[in-house]
Amino acid sequence: MERLHTTTFEADEERVAWEGLASSCASPVRRLGAFAILGFVFFVAAITAVILFYNLFGERLIEGQGVPVPPAAFYATLALGAAVSSGGFALWLIRSRRSYRAFSRMLSRGGLDPKRPTRDGLRAYSDEQLLALRSRHERMSSDKKRVLMERIFGFRADDSFALGPLSALPDTFEMNALRVEWESNLILRSAEPMPEISWRDESRMEILPRQLDEVRKLVFILHFTSESVRKLKRSYGYRTDHWHATVPEGKLWNAVRDHEQARRAQAALNRHRARG
Repeated sequence: MERLHTTTFEADEERVAWEGLASSCASPVRRLGAFAILGFVFFVAAITAVILFYNLFGERLIEGQGVPVPPAAFYATLALGAAVSSGGFALWLIRSRRSYRAFSRMLSRGGLDPKRPTRDGLRAYSDEQLLALRSRHERMSSDKKRVLMERIFGFRADDSFALGPLSALPDTFEMNALRVEWESNLILRSAEPMPEISWRDESRMEILPRQLDEVRKLVFILHFTSESVRKLKRSYGYRTDHWHATVPEGKLWNAVRDHEQARRAQAALNRHRARG
């Protein structure tokens, strides 16, 4: 009977389902800030309308002078702006949690664990996202988050991944070897409990699988290439035109490759933002 209620996902369909789950976990702090701005804009517009109303239709105490807004009207408008801000945030929070539960059920029907995306391996993750996540892991200062990433993705400080220059690029033999290494690490630790990625964890860390559209692909590429370039600059100098003299010969080609790829990704993202 359970098989009758199970959905089988193709790889792309699985990423779409994970994308829906991830999009339900936007950062509450950012959303609260956005709704606070919305409430403030509403208050400014409303108080301007109230001032105009009183000046057009209110009783003037002194001829030729403006009509002061009663304190009750001011505070009522302020309260209304706060209600718009808090009400909008509360509505978003309810809808977000409802969407999260809906996509969780969808993934569960497909035999997946919505809180453990790597339980059955790294299939749901694109090469670009894995490289971006591993680059982030490289620079993490929080030991707790670093250990969490290692347990979820099989990353290790002494694995075959390297920045400055990058040791692997998407869709290459080296990347496939990294996937095998990370998945092997997961298998070796399969007896240990896999940590859950809750709605709150995802809203803070953004580590669920993402559907790879053109813009997101560029964002991931820019992340891991810029991290590599940052390390190259720290190691061999910030003047890239001097790298031919400072970067070891065996690394120079890949160093220039990372720098150019980061530059092209940034330019492409800027074009997308300009069109948007």
